[in-house]
Amino acid sequence: MVYFGENWFWLFPVTSAGMGWTLYPCVQFKPKLVKYLYLIPWILYLYRPCDSTSVFKPCLAVVSRLTLPSAFTPAVILTASRLPAESTMFLVGLSGGIASGKSTVVAVLRELGCAVIDADVIAREVVQPHFKAYRQIVHYFGTEILLENGEINREALGNIIFSHPEKRQLLNSITHPEIQKEMLKQIWKYFVLGYRYVILDIPLLFETNRLTKFMKYTVLVYCDPPTQLSRLMKRNRLSQAEAEARIASQLPLDEKRKLASHVIDNSGDRESTRQQVLKLHARLEDSLDFLWARLVAGTVVAGLGGLVYLLLRRFIS
Repeated sequence: MVYFGENWFWLFPVTSAGMGWTLYPCVQFKPKLVKYLYLIPWILYLYRPCDSTSVFKPCLAVVSRLTLPSAFTPAVILTASRLPAESTMFLVGLSGGIASGKSTVVAVLRELGCAVIDADVIAREVVQPHFKAYRQIVHYFGTEILLENGEINREALGNIIFSHPEKRQLLNSITHPEIQKEMLKQIWKYFVLGYRYVILDIPLLFETNRLTKFMKYTVLVYCDPPTQLSRLMKRNRLSQAEAEARIASQLPLDEKRKLASHVIDNSGDRESTRQQVLKLHARLEDSLDFLWARLVAGTVVAGLGGLVYLLLRRFIS
């Protein structure tokens, strides 16, 4: 729904593919009554129903002129991904082992339109030169881990932490707080956009064990040890001894398997893995967890927005 001037309009896609939009008049309000309706677009945005099989991604534009002077006219464009019929959101932790094939699972989830937050990508971002974690790493590990352009040599740093467990713990203590801050920002973004659930791709989810309490479900991408060893040697061009050392630095997959609520076995071919991901996705889409938490949070946000609007009206008038 779009409000413009004194009129409300329904915003509908022209085609089922969502290639265009058209407006249909909904109802008219007198200017004096409009001030009591400022919550409607926010409520419609957060809780409007949408076909869960829809393939297009609608964009809801809430343009509110109300009775403010044109210089203060707000125009808020809220871009939302496909919203399911029930506006809920919960967190799903995704992990695996080195060379277990987690990236394959993530690729399928992204194809399905899932919200995925990749801790590895964030970890690479927070160690860039303009971040606090970068300065701490250089202070503790020395300038010999830097490339000529000043960035951290991830391979050199990896060789250090894989052979010295205490230094690996030090690195984690530096980077993990910064990674978690950025993850919280992205979680909030997906919450506002109305996603049913958010997948947190965290390689050391079960090793750290600090974040599992926030997850409704935990998913492990598993593969049998011989396959894991073979994949790692081939992918990273390592000797068997080097590959075994890297695998040993992590919690064994068989141990992680006991801690996960769902397991995707990636020991076979890609199609077998894909079918398992599709089944998991269908189960997560059917969940109704945390509906009341979302309703309360949405009401608070809408109320604060309305309060700000009333204060601005009083100040301007």
